[in-house]
Amino acid sequence: MHVGIVLLFLAIALVVLSGWLRVGNVRRRKRLSLDVQDTYLSLEIKKVVANAGGIYVSLTLAASFLKLDLSQPFALLGIQFDVLAAIALLLAILQPLVWPQGD
Repeated sequence: MHVGIVLLFLAIALVVLSGWLRVGNVRRRKRLSLDVQDTYLSLEIKKVVANAGGIYVSLTLAASFLKLDLSQPFALLGIQFDVLAAIALLLAILQPLVWPQGD
């Protein structure tokens, strides 16, 4: 009977030790991982670019439907921009200020 209790405690101790070692290995792998980890800034830049892309596609379709000629670029500080791309980027940047997310 004493041998059974000792074996039970030994089995429980081995299970706990195994779990502890596995958690340590996962933490070590995560810490030493070479995978790219997104920062808050990079996630927000992705959101702005994605929103600007969606707005640009919508504006392009609307201009095409209305048969507007907006093909001439304009220059700002020596950099040439597509009119619709500049409007889309401006709207994507201003969107959180005009329509903030309600939490």
